[in-house]
Amino acid sequence: MPRVPAVDAEPVDVLLLFPPQTEARFFPYLSLPCLTGHLRRRGRRVHQADLNIALLHELLRKPHLLDAAARAQGGDGMRDWYRREMAEVVDSYLTEIRAHVMRKASPGDLGAARSVRLARQALELFVRDTFLISVWRDLEALDRAARRAADRPPAASGAAVEVLHRLVTDLLARHPPRVAGLSVAFFSQLGPALLIAAWIRELAPRVKICLGGQQIMLRDADLAVLPGLRRTLDALCWTAGEEPLERWLDALDGTIPPAAVPGMTWLPRSGAVGRSRRPPSLRFHDLGPPDHTGLPVRSYLNEGLEVAIVSCVGCYWGRCAFCAYGNRSLPPGRYQQATVRQVADAVETVVRDTGTRFVAIADENTNLRLISKAMRAVRERGVRVRFGVRSRLEPGLADPAFCRALAEVGCAMIAVGYEGTSQRLLDLMDRGVRAADYQRIVDTVTGAGITLRLSVMGHVLDERPEEFEESLRFLAVNERRIGIDALELMVPEPGSRLAQDPERFGVSLDTSGPLAGNPELSYLAGRVGYPLTVHGGPTRTEALSRLEQIFQVVRPGRVSAVHPPSHRATARGDSCPAGPPDAARPYPWVRTVPARLDTVPDRTVVADLVWEQFYALPHRDVEQHPDGLLTARTARGQRLLARLVDVSAAEPSPAVPPSTAAPSGPAVLPYPAVPSAPASPPYAAQPAAARRTRRPT
Repeated sequence: MPRVPAVDAEPVDVLLLFPPQTEARFFPYLSLPCLTGHLRRRGRRVHQADLNIALLHELLRKPHLLDAAARAQGGDGMRDWYRREMAEVVDSYLTEIRAHVMRKASPGDLGAARSVRLARQALELFVRDTFLISVWRDLEALDRAARRAADRPPAASGAAVEVLHRLVTDLLARHPPRVAGLSVAFFSQLGPALLIAAWIRELAPRVKICLGGQQIMLRDADLAVLPGLRRTLDALCWTAGEEPLERWLDALDGTIPPAAVPGMTWLPRSGAVGRSRRPPSLRFHDLGPPDHTGLPVRSYLNEGLEVAIVSCVGCYWGRCAFCAYGNRSLPPGRYQQATVRQVADAVETVVRDTGTRFVAIADENTNLRLISKAMRAVRERGVRVRFGVRSRLEPGLADPAFCRALAEVGCAMIAVGYEGTSQRLLDLMDRGVRAADYQRIVDTVTGAGITLRLSVMGHVLDERPEEFEESLRFLAVNERRIGIDALELMVPEPGSRLAQDPERFGVSLDTSGPLAGNPELSYLAGRVGYPLTVHGGPTRTEALSRLEQIFQVVRPGRVSAVHPPSHRATARGDSCPAGPPDAARPYPWVRTVPARLDTVPDRTVVADLVWEQFYALPHRDVEQHPDGLLTARTARGQRLLARLVDVSAAEPSPAVPPSTAAPSGPAVLPYPAVPSAPASPPYAAQPAAARRTRRPT
């Protein structure tokens, strides 16, 4: 059947929502476009809304919300100072940020990368200290908190929650649905999803409400017993949602019995209780391309227009011990892969519909040979588009001819997981890769002009000190040719082989206590699972310290979420072509921390608000003048200024003549400031999606 778009003020069969709060704002998360495409091809009226990005858009349209949030948080400590400075910087560049984020127009001298990062910082400031970013010790606490939040007036929970409530109310008025489906891909979305569901139940009591997505697939049995959830929802979808939603609508039409609906756990409100006994029969080959109609595809937090597709369901390898997603693919028939033509059709469709020139192949682990063939077919159709993939560091990437072929059909980036170079540990985790291939892979992939970006995992079972040192050495040797997207500790998620048989991997888990994640490293704790104890291996504190060492030692030369981009992908040392500068002037987004907030004497601490990093400048090496200019007093001071220039925190400047130099000693400026070596190490942000460094807020 033809697509049936939703029209404002007309009822729809399904209202699909992607709730806050997650850093998956680089392009539309695929769950909604895939569901929308399938249901519209079945003749159903669907409206999809990404509330996760909508909160940012509301903030950019109404910047007074940010000022109000900063003032409401008050206080006079470091975090309060930081918030106010961040709000001021965002406000001063709001026109440029809005131009790039909302329209992908030129952001002027600020640049696209800084526009994206400042927009993200603005949103984080807006939602700070609200229910939307709370981290819960267990599901019961989350359920209770969601009920309390639903019982309060939205404004009592902060401006961000009030805005979200208004967005939900408007959607229900403009697109009154029979069914509301919320896609919960990340653990951090669970609380907001339950709150939104409670609002829908109050605002539209007759609407059927269902939760689906990755987190429901992992936790449906645990979620189904929560009191608040049972009173609010009708169903939980524990499999891919296309067929369950399609058949549920058929059942609501009366054309099939409810028992014929597959993939659902029914809750008391639905009139039926228990897990559906009918497995889904729809295969991935039966699905068409995603449909982004209704989503603001040009207004996501990326430096350029980007959309995504998938080429499979599951993972063709599926055996990595820590991967709950991949491990679900192990039973026969679970892994499903597209055909070459199916992938080519999907790429051609999204390029035609959105105008994108970059497509992310968002599989957990892509079959690179399939993609190579499909993208060659795309080019034969006259469509030229660059793309990125995710893969293991598998032997095929050591083949120069294969990597050149990937580059020729548009491959620009390969994201990989890195768990170190110990073959003993790689075999124990069943990674199916050879550490002996790693160096050749780096040489071959980067030699073909493809960017290689790593997500680095720590707490890799009983990793020995010498094994960690060797893994660190590999990263340091190759730092100029790689990017690092994330640093994270291993987390045993429900459903993973690691969680199902921990003793086999030399660990024990606490499955009865609080949940565990990566709060120090990942956005809103990232992946959430069980606390881990390694027999004879490092403690969590020791493993965290090792990742901090990676952050301090390795300076990635390619685009990275861990460190500011360098002007030159060169080795450490002088980063200015003409040699270390005698003076440098900080950019306006770099601010000096007031001396009263710094507990260490004889230094100036400055904050790069774009990259959320702090730097300490010893007074014996660098002097800061009343107008913000930094001058070097020593050779080390010159090197520190060179580093600031290298990471785009300052620009070289003529030195201050002796007659106008300010007296030596601490100089605290209320506006510009500057950096050098981190005063305390920020950390990388989350995997897949989320990228943030630690800061004192």
